[in-house]
Amino acid sequence: MKVLSSVRKALRVLETFSADRPELGVTEISGILNSHKSSVSRILTTLLSEGFLEKNPLNSKYRLGMKLVDLGNRVLNRFDIRDHAGPFMEELARKTREIIHLSILDRNEIVYLEKKGEGQTLTVATRIGGRSPAHACAMGKVLLSGLSPEELTDALGLGPLARFTPTTITEMPQLRAELEGVRKHGFAIDNEESFPGIRCVAAPVFRGKGNMVAAISATVPAPRMGQERMKALIKEVMETARRISNGLR
Repeated sequence: MKVLSSVRKALRVLETFSADRPELGVTEISGILNSHKSSVSRILTTLLSEGFLEKNPLNSKYRLGMKLVDLGNRVLNRFDIRDHAGPFMEELARKTREIIHLSILDRNEIVYLEKKGEGQTLTVATRIGGRSPAHACAMGKVLLSGLSPEELTDALGLGPLARFTPTTITEMPQLRAELEGVRKHGFAIDNEESFPGIRCVAAPVFRGKGNMVAAISATVPAPRMGQERMKALIKEVMETARRISNGLR
């Protein structure tokens, strides 16, 4: 299958923008992609004219355009699980007074489909459509536990995994052992592996017989996550995941 290099270059330009780099100039993008400024400039002009990029009039830098918001919403709307799970997540957020997330797996990352409990005391810097490394969070470990050994290698590779906190699992043998426990017990714990001071409990959501399609989690400040609190949350999250799954059969 022939791949159009011009389309690939345009997509790579879009991928240079991130939460840490919301606005970029031509020179910055050229440096990141190791491409000629003239080539990058032509791509930027095209993306700008089609609404995929915008230009900040104050500094002449580029940023992602609203056309991408529309496309992103079209993708999210494909997942009927989001609407179905919403009421259950709201109920869990009220009951636990914690932030509740719903996510799916995309290669080595999770993608947040829904978030409830926005008014809770804890504010987590996550957003619908955002991503997190799968190996370093509870929902990611739940979703990775549903992969075969070959699929897990394809998603994460065999080498060291990125470290985000002192407790992040960075070695594949340790992660594989952790995932075996997740499969056995039906839930996963994030022991401050993504963000210091934040812990999570997650459980899988299934459609049909054993087809894992998503995961939900409760996110809690570490000082509030004692042993009794953790046991109670595990029970609540697993029960909510079960109820969501039953409605998808």
